[in-house]
Order: sequence, then structure tokens, then C-alpha cells
Amino acid sequence: MFREFKVIKDAPRGFKISLIEGGLTALGSSFIGPMVTPLLIRLGADASLLGIYIAIATASTPPLQVASALLLDRFRERRLELMTIFSALNRAIWILVLLVILGLWGDVWTVIALLILLRVFGTVAGLAWTDIMADLSELSLRGRLFALRNSILGIVSIISLAFAKFIYDTYSYPTGYIYAFSIGTAFMLASTPLLYLYGDPVRPKGVGISLRTFLDIIKDREVLKDTLAMSFWNSSVNLVSAVWVYHMFVAFNADETWFTTLNLVGSVTRIAANFPWGRIYDRFGPRRVFLLSGLGIIAVPVLFPLLPNLEGQLVLQVYSSFAWTGFGLASFNYAISYSATLRHVYIAMYNSIPAIASSVASILGSFLYQELGVAVFYISAICRVLAAIVLYKYASERGVTYEELKFLAHLYPLLVVGRGIVANVYVEAVYTLKVIYSLIATTILLAMLISVYIIVLRLFMR
Repeated sequence: MFREFKVIKDAPRGFKISLIEGGLTALGSSFIGPMVTPLLIRLGADASLLGIYIAIATASTPPLQVASALLLDRFRERRLELMTIFSALNRAIWILVLLVILGLWGDVWTVIALLILLRVFGTVAGLAWTDIMADLSELSLRGRLFALRNSILGIVSIISLAFAKFIYDTYSYPTGYIYAFSIGTAFMLASTPLLYLYGDPVRPKGVGISLRTFLDIIKDREVLKDTLAMSFWNSSVNLVSAVWVYHMFVAFNADETWFTTLNLVGSVTRIAANFPWGRIYDRFGPRRVFLLSGLGIIAVPVLFPLLPNLEGQLVLQVYSSFAWTGFGLASFNYAISYSATLRHVYIAMYNSIPAIASSVASILGSFLYQELGVAVFYISAICRVLAAIVLYKYASERGVTYEELKFLAHLYPLLVVGRGIVANVYVEAVYTLKVIYSLIATTILLAMLISVYIIVLRLFMR
């Protein structure tokens, strides 16, 4: 695993600084992020209100993404400044949330409004950050670079989650939340100036986009297939996203200790999972990672309601975190692999259309939960099966041939000598090897997946 750290030597200075900034941000967000939904529940939110909140949050994504892309294009040469300023505003919102917890003003609706405002600033900052990070990472090493970055941040998260767990376990509501949110906010604000130190290696100019540009991009067949496939997948997941934590509180009698423990275990799992998934992505590309990780994610909502104790949920968390690590890595790298000129616009569209579907799914899922109970989790699993098939079938092969291109460079003299004949033979040979390699790798990973299913079922049957 430690051999992977060698890849950081050739990374740009800005990427290395992002590791420091990201570490401080992860340190702070670990005290806050996992407890946002429990906070809303403590303030009086029920399943319906949680569904409304998630629906509003996801429904706001399309206009926010479009507006952010227009703003970023207008000031793209100043994208570093945009990222820094809007990140500072985003992180300062937590001060206002802290005041609500202290009882100085507002209620659960105030916190929801602040969380929506946080998304407004975060969308602009996030789009600028993604655009810059794409230029700070070499294409052929991108999977391993971000896997390494995620693992480093994961280690930091483990440390901070351990401290957060102590605070939430030691102090009841609201004292524990006051201490943890104060520490988290302080770290996130302290890391903000480091964003400006990333630098901008390109400082690209905007291309003068307009709303018509977005309409033209939607007509692009590849973009349309990508976004519709991702919409189907996000909807299948969001059917239960609003009621997941609520069900643990109500049906399993969970408390803050559950969530801090589960998040701590999840962080450890993600560290171990990032390196193999990074290599798999660089070698096989997004489609196969979507398929392999998606197959694992399908089982999560099926097992969730069957494991009403913390021990069972810990086993499920390990399994779920491993699968979601691969999917998240593939989704992020897939999104930023569009052409650089209009990358910020493509990313906005890539995020917007799925958000509309997710918003509807959140409301529908909350309704189904109230009417059908745990059956909604099984409905989500069925939808995930169909969505994984669609995603694998329609996701493009963008960014899949890094290893093949390296191999091709070594055989270039043969291609020159043999010209068309050797080239054709080589292409067929590479294709055959790729198919065989993919079949072997898929078989091994599926065998491992089945083994995990068997172990979990045996634990459940005891």
C-alpha cells in the first residue's frame, strides 16, 4: 500500500497543498457532517420533514449548478478566488447553525434554511474546486492520485471521528453538539486560506457560455446518456436516503454512539478500499468500476432492515463503505474527464439532471416509508439492480485506455514496421487480452462478493 505514495512525488505543488487543506477540512467536517441528520431529528424533524429537506436540497441543485457554471465561466480566470471566497462563506454558515444549537435563535426550519444556504455557497466553491483539481492531476495517474488523497483524508477522519465519538458519547444533547460543532467549525475556517495557495496552473478563459450552451450540451448524446443513467441510479438510492437514519433512530433505538461508531468504521474501510479501487479504475475505466461496485451496493438496503443491532450494522457498514468507495471514485473521475474547455459546464449538467430525479425520489421514498414501512428498502434494491445495468450499458468508455496506451508506446516500433497488418493484429490481441483479463477479474471479485454475502447471512442466522 505504501508504494502508492510514490505517485505523489510527481504531483504539482497545488495538489500537495490540497492534501494539507483537505486534511484540515476533513478534520473539521468529521465533527459535524455525520451528525447533521441526527441534529435535525433532535430538533424535532420526522420522516416527512427529512424527506422535504432532502427534496428541496436536491431540487435546488440544477439552478445552482447552472448559475455556478455561468458565474465560473464569466470569471474563470479568477476561479481560484471564487473557490476561496465561496468556501469561506460556506464554512461560516456553521457558526449560525451553532447559534441555533445554543438556543440563541431559530428552530429546525432555521437549520434547514441554513443548510440550503450552505449548499448555495458550496456549489460555486465545489464547481471551481473540481475544475482546478482536474488541472492539478495528470490524466494517466488521476485514479491513483485521488485514491491516495482520499486515503490520507480518511486517516485524518479516523482520528477526528475518534475524538468526536468521545465528545458525543460523553455529553448528551445539546452539550455534545455544541462542543463538536465548535471544534469542527474552527478547523474548517482555519483551513480556508490554504485554498488560495493551490494556485492555478492554467488560469483558463471563459468561453462565453449562455443558457443556450446548456441546451446544446443536453443534446450531446454522450452527456444525455451519462446524465440519464446517473439519474436512474441516484433515484434508486435516494428512495431511502431521507429515512435511513430516521429508521435507525425509531426502529433500532439508535443514538449518537451508533453514528459516531459507524462513521469511524466506515472511514477505516474507505482507506483500505481506496488503493485497490484506484488501480482498478486506472486499468479498467469507469464502466467496470460502476458495475462491480454497483453490484455490491444493491444488497445494502436489503440487509439494512434485517440487522437491528449495532454489531450487525457495523458489518454492513464495512461492506457498504467498500462498495461505495469504488463507486464514488469512479463517479468523480468520470465527471472531470470531459474536455477542459467546457468541463465546468459538463460537470454542472452531470450534477443537475440527476438531482431533479433524486428530489422526486426523496419525496416518494418518504411517502412509501410511511405507507409501506421497510418494504421501501426492498423497492430501492430492485431499482438499484435495474439502474446498475443501465449505468453499465450506457456509460461511455471515456478515460478507459490509460494502460493500453502505455503498452502501445512500447510496441510503437513494431507498428511502424508492420504498419496495417501488425496494427490490426495488435488491436485484436489487446482486445482479446482485455476481455480475458476482465472476465478473470470480474469472476474473482464476484466470488469475493458472494463470500461476503455468505458471511453476513451466517452472522444473521446465528
